[in-house]
Amino acid sequence: MGQYEKPFTLKALDSNFNLVALVAYSNLQWSRKFHEAGIFSVVVDASQYSTDWKYIYTEKRQEVGKITQVNWVKKKNSTTVTLSGYFLESELNNMVCYKKPTHYYGDGGSIDAVTAPSWTTQSGTADEVAEAFFEAFKYIKYTNYDIGGDTMVTHENELNIEFGSIESGNYHQSVHNRNNELLGNKLYSILKPSGGSFKVAFDYINRKKVLNIVIGKDRTWGNAERNNPVLLSSTNGTLTSASIVTSTTNTKDAVVQTLNAEDEVIVLVNGLPNSSGRFVHQEILASNTDYATAEAFKTAVMNDARQVLYDYEDIYNFDFDAEFGAYEYLEDFDLGDLISVNVPEIGLSADVRIIACYEVVKNGVWSMSIEVGTPILRKRG
Repeated sequence: MGQYEKPFTLKALDSNFNLVALVAYSNLQWSRKFHEAGIFSVVVDASQYSTDWKYIYTEKRQEVGKITQVNWVKKKNSTTVTLSGYFLESELNNMVCYKKPTHYYGDGGSIDAVTAPSWTTQSGTADEVAEAFFEAFKYIKYTNYDIGGDTMVTHENELNIEFGSIESGNYHQSVHNRNNELLGNKLYSILKPSGGSFKVAFDYINRKKVLNIVIGKDRTWGNAERNNPVLLSSTNGTLTSASIVTSTTNTKDAVVQTLNAEDEVIVLVNGLPNSSGRFVHQEILASNTDYATAEAFKTAVMNDARQVLYDYEDIYNFDFDAEFGAYEYLEDFDLGDLISVNVPEIGLSADVRIIACYEVVKNGVWSMSIEVGTPILRKRG
């Protein structure tokens, strides 16, 4: 999507987030993503690298990179180090949204019953549900033998991340169970239907990591929020080529859910409105004994079915090449925003969400490409 002379400065931080050095790099890949943790890779001369580099930081972007891999390469006339890793959002996946225990072991080793969350389901707007899951599962305390040991030990582990702010927006109503998901993946799944996500930002002044819930802006043509619209079209020169392929090969619209209990087998079927009976199976993850009424249990199972069917929707393979022209990155559009695409030659009029921004800086020249999610097709005219 065009090339521009605007590389940004990187800083190397130590394990306590103190500034170690300004990073002079020859090649940078900064891959920002909206529904999963992004990644980065940066190539530096080996002479400037130091082993106390733990994080890569820049004021120009919201993300902070955690160095998880170091690749040292020596060639005839040069020695380079390639540093790569994930952005801080990935740290949430160190924690698990474990199912609610039916009982706790005493001296035999267990999750601590006092500090563990007591609920099975959270409901409310997506931002409220996401915050509740983060606060409940960012900390864990347990007592057990260490693997290979013979002495009981109590461990406490906590994400060194504080909850920050919630960006205002239209968050949908949401109901979610704790089903052993990784915490980061759980938050992404809660916020995605609302066009939301979360970011772990670094407060450089106070030296702390902060989780903020964010929501993409509606920049579609004629949006109700009166944001300046972004229209990519073959008629205004911003869209140079496009193709779309639709597939219903793996589409499913109903879920047969089963639970094998000690003395019973429960079978529930949940389908989308106007389902044609394209079924997929799922083991029921919730326990019916966790709910006060059968209706509450069935509602929880229905929500799990909804999550399963997100992965079996109709597929739209939508590829295009675009030049944003007068649209300025980070000002007129950004990661997570909903924008409009119009290709009258193939009868396509759609709104798409920017789910990834792949930035590359090579030899001082910045370039970027974007990835969009499943198009929301609009009827032409």
